[in-house]
Amino acid sequence: VAPTQEAVTATQEPALAPVQPTVLRPILTEEELLVQGISVTYLEDAFQAEVEQKLGTIDHHYYDVNKAMLFGPNSKGHRRTCPRDGREHCSYIDAVRLEEEEAGVPDHQQSTGPATLMLSWTWGATVRAVVGAIGRYCEINNLDKPTTFIWQCALCNNQFRVEEKKASKEVVPFSEFEKKFKGPIL
Repeated sequence: VAPTQEAVTATQEPALAPVQPTVLRPILTEEELLVQGISVTYLEDAFQAEVEQKLGTIDHHYYDVNKAMLFGPNSKGHRRTCPRDGREHCSYIDAVRLEEEEAGVPDHQQSTGPATLMLSWTWGATVRAVVGAIGRYCEINNLDKPTTFIWQCALCNNQFRVEEKKASKEVVPFSEFEKKFKGPIL
């Protein structure tokens, strides 16, 4: 004998309301995401420690750092949703921000924030040279390292997207780069 509709309904699991994610920090606008920087304290401590752990020394140049930490399966942003385009894999700085949000780090203690300095540098420089120079600059100019946020393309641009464009031989004209940065940064 087949059960009645009432009997089937009574034995089914109750419907659950969808769970809304907890937002630990306000969602940033596209322009705010574009100008996020990473704190000098984070660079001197956590970033250099991660470089040392993955590469054995902080005397590697950023080409090596990119392969080991900023792009690919061993990077912080691997398999994390990018807040800028909603696609899989995000930038190093976005991954740091997401990790700190998940850990419940209060806003005023987070390692990312609106960039206060933009770094002009070269990928051929070593981590020791770049981070050391930033630290000395802060000391000479009496800048508070935890609240001094550096915009550095290697960490702030999504290297997954950069590598995709390189692989497809897509050339991004300087005018596109300038259009994005002219208002908020330059």
